[in-house]
Amino acid sequence: MDISRYAVSAEDIDALTIYQITNFFRRHQSITKDDCNRTAAKITGSPVSPTLVQGETSYTVAANTNQQVKVVQFRHSPLNLELMCQARQTYGEFVPNCEPYGMLAGVHVYQMDFVPGVAFSRARHHLLAPRMEQRLLQTVQDFARFIASAWNNRPALEQPPDTACELFVHYSRILDRLSQALPERFQPKLNEVRQGLPLLFRPDYPMVLNHDDLLEMNIHMDMGTGRITGIVDWADAKIAPFGTSLGGLETILGIQTSSCWLFHPNHDYLRTQFWKTFYGVIGQLSDTDRRAIEVGRIFGLFRTYGFDRRPEKDNAAPLEEGDQEFVCLEAFCLR
Repeated sequence: MDISRYAVSAEDIDALTIYQITNFFRRHQSITKDDCNRTAAKITGSPVSPTLVQGETSYTVAANTNQQVKVVQFRHSPLNLELMCQARQTYGEFVPNCEPYGMLAGVHVYQMDFVPGVAFSRARHHLLAPRMEQRLLQTVQDFARFIASAWNNRPALEQPPDTACELFVHYSRILDRLSQALPERFQPKLNEVRQGLPLLFRPDYPMVLNHDDLLEMNIHMDMGTGRITGIVDWADAKIAPFGTSLGGLETILGIQTSSCWLFHPNHDYLRTQFWKTFYGVIGQLSDTDRRAIEVGRIFGLFRTYGFDRRPEKDNAAPLEEGDQEFVCLEAFCLR
């Protein structure tokens, strides 16, 4: 089955980009697009143009300068530069460098490394097409190396003594809310995660910096090879138990339609290759650590896909039967 035909078109992505830019300047009426472009041109020394992919709370432009591309981003809220530094220490070249350039009319300004290639959202139609499995395999293997970096590279993360306990309580409350709201078919898996949750908070289990939003707009790649060229948008990165961001793999292995989630025909093989690459990088682990990683993965999926996060919904209420997002929740957590 060719699932690539369900991929969002480049035209639809362009329309979203235009909407996001318009919405950014509607929110920040003290500045204009021309104000930002002029400021960015002064920083880079060259004319700029909007990047193909934008964010919900930022405006990003790029400039070609002496065969080098520079990026300037205008943000509604400041980036945590300490976390950005930790991200670079943890994930290396997967994370672009970033430096602050003050403020412009209440908007925060940053210059960043340019991440080559395109967002997975644009590459998905190509990579999920028949006869492109080798390129998709490269993407999966690179994603495994990205995730493995967090296990192998653990910069000292200073946290208050009670942080782990507070996070355990927070995770438990998330499971409580989901258990009370989700249908019976989800309860065995939720109970399984609840029983395994203490494994994530053992003294010797790693707390790492997780991206926490590994969706198709934030994973960039070379369409010709399938290689991941970088991971962008670290604004929501969080220190959490290892494994809770593993759900990003599902984004690479399939596509959502209006009524269901469709996995790549060879997703089981690709998933096997992910874990083969992952364990090839970090080495063998105890059965307890393997179990903890799986608990973290499933918890992260429930946390990401178990709540209705549409802007008009308050307090991210758990999904209700019939919500379109249920197709992801069922595909990821009940398979």
